[in-house]
Formats: sequence, structure tokens, C-alpha cells
Amino acid sequence: MTITTLRNTFSYLLYPTLLTGALALWAIMWMRFGWDADITMQLVYWAFIAVLLVLERVHPFEPAWNRKDGQLRNDIILSVVTIALSGFATVVCLGALTWAIKTYQPLVSLQIWPAHLPLLVQVIPGIVLWDLGNHLAHRWAHLVPLLWRFHSLHHSAPRLSVINAGRFHPIDIVKSVIIGSPIPVLIGVPAEIAEWYAAFYLFAGILTHANVKLPCGMFSYFMNTPELHRWHHSPIPVETDTNYGEVTMFWDRLFGSYVYRSSVSRRNVGLGHTDVPGHVPVPVSARLFESVLQPLTPASHRAIAEHRIRYLPPGDAGVAMASAEQPNSGLIPG
Repeated sequence: MTITTLRNTFSYLLYPTLLTGALALWAIMWMRFGWDADITMQLVYWAFIAVLLVLERVHPFEPAWNRKDGQLRNDIILSVVTIALSGFATVVCLGALTWAIKTYQPLVSLQIWPAHLPLLVQVIPGIVLWDLGNHLAHRWAHLVPLLWRFHSLHHSAPRLSVINAGRFHPIDIVKSVIIGSPIPVLIGVPAEIAEWYAAFYLFAGILTHANVKLPCGMFSYFMNTPELHRWHHSPIPVETDTNYGEVTMFWDRLFGSYVYRSSVSRRNVGLGHTDVPGHVPVPVSARLFESVLQPLTPASHRAIAEHRIRYLPPGDAGVAMASAEQPNSGLIPG
């Protein structure tokens, strides 16, 4: 067996191994040894990030994405704010929903989830249902101009890495929690299912941004994978306005927004490219304070040329945008 064959085999086994390994470790520590589910999830999550950071260096998908892009400080600060704000917003939102359910009888009548069934039977449909709210929040963040001005901060990154997976505007995070939480809670999905969804959301979500060679094969037909998410970060609207699911592709398939391009992966990402026909760059500032403040102004993004994020030219990210003139070429709609 040649070295190339071994590396290819390693690559194809890496995605399921990483995802199932993280989920299994968390589940065993929680369900077998009785550790707190949320604390355990965070411990495994940070260990998972450490593993992926090493893999990004030794087995990268795109070596150019390991170069400095001038956004590392911003990525780290925004990710820390995202983690803190997401937890706080979730507690507040779930608290408000719990109060509303206990206070108003019509809401109680919505508790129609078959909670009497074995937990294993509830997990998959529960995860799919939890993903509906986040799918809608993500879809609207792209299609509603007012919401896009905040979400575009996430898409402005000129590379993908585990470091910028949490690169979000604070208002974008609060919006996602407010839209994403009510549907499963009002229907009565148990808290145990919420824990499983949160685990998939964290571990599968961080993998979608990992700059690691992770061919996903059949997983891309029903889960949000790195192969799908790289196209979602394309500077071409017809490519980026697809694959909104955070964990599953069920709702994208149902609503017609699932797109899978199996032969190649997008390597040039971000919103500032000027060499894509028909694309108008979004002038997001490379300066943290400006990038957070400008979406709140009437004119939205208006960073001056000297302050805008610098993007990788096509040749610097491995391949030129040969498909830019025909952005639909090779796309497989669901």
C-alpha cells in the first residue's frame, strides 16, 4: 500500500472518527459516569479544538488558510463573546419560554412530543426538530437585508479555521437563540434531546470550519459537513445562499436549498473579492470595533478601503475560481 493510499484512507476515516469520538466521549462521561452534561460538553469541546488545531497544521485542506490573515485577534475575541453571550441568551430565552408555558394554558396544549418513547427513538427526530429553528434563523440571516448586515461579519472571514467558527456579531447570536429555541420547547421536546442537539451542534459545527482534509462522502447527504459549508462561505451569492442547516440537511432538502458539489471544494471564501463576476464586495472592516459598530449604522458596512479585510487572491488559495463565470456549474440541488 502506497503512502498516498494510506493518506487518502486516513482522510476518509477522519471525519466519522472525529465526530463519533467526541460524541462518544461526552456521552460516556455524562450518561455512564454521571458528570454534568453541560460542563462535560465544554471540556470535550475545548479538547476537540486542540486536536483540530494540530490537524490543521499537519493535514490541512488548504495550506494557504494557515497563513496569517490579520483577523486572529478579532476571531478570538468574537468567539469568546459568542460563547458567553450564547449561553446567557439561551438561559434567558428558555427561562422566558418556561414562564410562558406555565402561565398561559394555550401554550401548555402544544406539549405534543411523544416523550413516553425510549430516548434512543426520540434522539434523531428531536435533533431534526431542534435544527428547524436554527435553520430558519440562518436562512433569514441571509435573505433579510437587516439581518444579513450582522451575519455578514461571520462570512467576511477570508479563510476557514476552527479559530473563526465562533466569529459572529453579538446581535446575530441573540437573533439565532430567539428564533431557534421556541419551536422544540413549545412542542415539548425533552431536555435530554436538547443536550444531544447541543453536542451535535458544537462538535459537527466546529468541524465545518476546520481547515483539515476531511472528505465526507455520504455524510454530506444528510449532515452539515465541511464540504457543504465551504460552499456556503463562497463569495458567489448562488453558492452562499444554500445549506443553512446547522446540524442536518433535512430542512434544506425539504425547502430546496440543499446543494452539494461533490467533485471539488471551494477554496476562496469571504465577501471582499473583486474578481468574481456579478459580485459586489461587502466592505467589512478589519478593525474589531468598526466591524461590530458599522452594521448598527443606517449605511451598514462602509469601511474605507484602508480598513477593509484583505482577501486571498484566487491563486493564493490553491486554485483559481475557474467556475466563477458559471457559478451553477456542477451544483447538485437536493
